[in-house]
Amino acid sequence: ARGSLTGLSFAAQKAHIIRAALESMAYQTADLRDAFDADGVPWARLRIDGGMTSNAFMTQDLADILNITVDRPDDVETTARGAAMLAAVGAGLYPDLPTAATAMRSSGTSFTPQIDASTRANRLDGWAKALATVRDASHQSKA
Repeated sequence: ARGSLTGLSFAAQKAHIIRAALESMAYQTADLRDAFDADGVPWARLRIDGGMTSNAFMTQDLADILNITVDRPDDVETTARGAAMLAAVGAGLYPDLPTAATAMRSSGTSFTPQIDASTRANRLDGWAKALATVRDASHQSKA
């Protein structure tokens, strides 16, 4: 595995590296979305959860880069809720998982894209160039 921080200058501080790590989540998710698109399964909306999603910057950046609405529940640690839904169906409290999910779903926040198409394209182009740099360096070290 290889990693790279590109575009750093002597003025870079910890906050720049943290932001780059957060932004990389959106770029990696965009790569995953592109793979789904190639398989004929486009994303219209994305629902996320987990501790990292409590970071509003990262969640908004995800909506901006993917250019779709991203929904985040107020209770971002939803693994236990999912287990409870499955248990409720298994115990016969609900007839099926969609019914249990509707009954047990929590409220949340929706993030909509806020950047223009050219900004999005420039950022994704920068990501592609950074990946190519890492890929090229990897090939050179194997030679």
